[in-house]
Order: sequence, then C-alpha cells, then structure tokens
Amino acid sequence: MTVKNVIFDVGGVLLEWNPVKLLTSMFDENLAEILKTNMMDSPHWADLDRGTISIDQAVALFSLKIPELTKEIRYVLTTMIDHLPVIQQNVNTLYELAKANYRLFVLSNFQREAFFEAYRKNEFFKLFEGLVISSHVKMIKPEKKIYELILSRYSLAPYETVFFDDSYENIKAANQMKITGIHTPSPAQLNDFYINELKRKKQYVL
Repeated sequence: MTVKNVIFDVGGVLLEWNPVKLLTSMFDENLAEILKTNMMDSPHWADLDRGTISIDQAVALFSLKIPELTKEIRYVLTTMIDHLPVIQQNVNTLYELAKANYRLFVLSNFQREAFFEAYRKNEFFKLFEGLVISSHVKMIKPEKKIYELILSRYSLAPYETVFFDDSYENIKAANQMKITGIHTPSPAQLNDFYINELKRKKQYVL
C-alpha cells in the first residue's frame, strides 16, 4: 500500500474527548454524572453531531428530566471546547505528515458551533486540505455515505488512504470502504503506525 492521503478524526485523536473528564473539569462529580447521563448518553447528542437540532433545541431536550440544570447544560454546550486540550503527540505527528507532503483531511462527528470554535482556536486545522464535519453535511460516522462523501469530494483512492479514529466502529466502517482504518484510542497507536509503516517504507526520510 502506498499511502498518499491521511484522514484524521478530531475528538479523541487531535483533541481529548473524555466526557467524564470534561464534565468534572466544570462541575463536581455528582453533577457531572447527572449531566453525562442526560446529555452525552442521550440519543439527542447524536442529533447535535448530525446537525439536525440546534443548541437551543438540545438545551430544551436535555432539560426535560433535569430542568433545574438548564443553565449548566447550556454552559457545557457553549464552552466545552475551552475544556478539550490538544493531544499534543498526535498533533506533532500531524505536522510531520504535513512536512512529508501527505494530503491531509478531517472526517469528524462534531457539533456545528463547537467545531467553528475548535477551528478558531487551533492552528493545526490549517494543515488540512479538506474537512468533512458531520453537522455540516447532516451525516455521521459510521454511516457509509459520509465515507463515500469524503472520498468523492476530494477524489481519494481508498487504497491510498489511511484513517485514524478512536472509535472501533468508525474504523470498521472505513475498512469496509477499503480505506485502511487505524484504531487510535491512545497516541501510541498513531505514532507506532507513523514510525513502523511510513518511515520504514522510506516514504519520508528525516
């Protein structure tokens, strides 16, 4: 396989995504657990990622069982990017791939307003030739059509393309599309692939 294109997920790959850690950075553990149950564990969280409901609609839906926490729910949805640190080791690898002239892309399930804020705050997004964000295209991983979209939009050959994602379900869907999916729940997996595959094949020599 000759790798020419590298696709990155964002949450869990370039920015930390740990709902418990996120919420406990804002509130005490008890409140964090209540919010996680009623927000991140709700099916409406996927609707936000898909871009089919607004933040105002999500606040109303998440508040149905916990109306006394409406203020906190809105706070989470409007400020969470401030609480998602960069996964620096993976970002460093991203910069190395950019220097090596790989075509770089993003394929991520991400809420609309939150992604705009993440893009504004992080310079590394400028390294990407193209981005497919779920809430912008009204599709989410692991649906087949979102993989078809990124391949067709940027004329990517699946057999020349690698995809990094922290979700195994998303990786399985990529593999079914003949994209080489690499499960990266920790920075070590992405770095190991870069060293053992890309450098070993001398596609990039430091």
